[in-house]
Amino acid sequence: MSNILKFLPLSFILIFFLCVQGCALSRKPAPDRIYNLALYRPPADDGGEILLQRYAPRFEVQDYQFEYNRIGAARARSTTDNDYDVYIDTSRPTIYTLKQKFATAKGEYTNLIYRVHFPAVTWPHLTWGDNVGLLVYVTLDAAEEPVLVTTLHTCGCYLAMIPTNKLPRESWPSTWLPDGQNIYGELLPGRLNLPAQAPYGQLVISVRGNTHRVMNVEFRQGEDGTEAVDPPTALASMNDLEALPLGERKVSFFEQEGRRRGYVKGSNKPLELLFMSWWALDPNIGQDKALGPSEETGVKIYTSLKFWSREDSNIWNFPKFLKYWGWDF
Repeated sequence: MSNILKFLPLSFILIFFLCVQGCALSRKPAPDRIYNLALYRPPADDGGEILLQRYAPRFEVQDYQFEYNRIGAARARSTTDNDYDVYIDTSRPTIYTLKQKFATAKGEYTNLIYRVHFPAVTWPHLTWGDNVGLLVYVTLDAAEEPVLVTTLHTCGCYLAMIPTNKLPRESWPSTWLPDGQNIYGELLPGRLNLPAQAPYGQLVISVRGNTHRVMNVEFRQGEDGTEAVDPPTALASMNDLEALPLGERKVSFFEQEGRRRGYVKGSNKPLELLFMSWWALDPNIGQDKALGPSEETGVKIYTSLKFWSREDSNIWNFPKFLKYWGWDF
C-alpha cells in the first residue's frame, strides 16, 4: 500500500496532463451542434502591395459569438508610468503582412506571410494564454504561382505544410501522403489542386473555435453563405507590430529586453510551462514570438520540439527550414 501511495501524486499529474492534452486535440463536431461561423474577408484592393492582396487569406472562424475567437488589431495601454501591456482590439480586425524573397539552387521564390492574433485561448486547453496568433505562408514560384501553403501558430507549434499541384512532385518529401495529413488531431489536405490557369479562387483558412487550430485549407471558388465580419478586415504591415501608438510614443507588441525578449507581451502559457518546458528544455515554450532574424528579434520560431534542431527548423530561414522538413525546392 505504501508503494501505491508513493506513486499517486505522479499518477494524478499524468492523468491531468492527458486530460488537458486531450482538450488541445480537436474533436469531430457533434452532429447536432450548430457552429456560428464568420468570415474575415480582406479588401480586394486598398492601394497596397498587389501580390499580398491577391493571395491574402480569408479566415473562416468557428464560434465567432465568443470574443476570444475574434481576430483583432494589436493595441497597447499604459499600466504604470513606465510600463504598458498589449491586447487584441477585436473591433478592428487586422491581418499583418510581410513579403520575403528567397532563392535556392532550383530557383527564386517569394513568401507572402500573413499574421493574425486572437485575444485568448481559454482554460483548460493546453495552449491556454492571451494574445495568441496564427501565421500563414503562401509560397510563390518565379512565375508567381502558389506552390506551397504553410500554417502554424506564432509560437511555432501545429505546423502544417500543404503543396499545390504547381509544385513538381520530385520536390515533395519522399514519404509525403497527398491524400491528407493528421496534424495533432486535425485532418488537413495533403495537396491543394488548383486550376491550370489563374484565377485560382480565394485562399480560405478554417479556424476552430477556442484553440484556433487550423481545421482546413482550401482555394475556394466563388462566394459561399458564410457571413462576412463587419467592419471589413484590414491589411497592415507586420512592421506595425513594432510601433503601436501609446500616447505620444510608439511601443512594441513584443518584449524588448530580458529573458522574454522577442516574445509577445502577456503571452505566458502556464500549462505548457508546467507540462512541456522541462522535457523540451525551453521555459518559454508555447509563447508567441516575433518573426524575423533571431539576431534582431532575440527569438527563433522553431517548428520542431527536438532541442538540437531549433536552428534548422526555424521558419525565418526558409530554405533551411524546407530542407529540414524534407522539401527539395
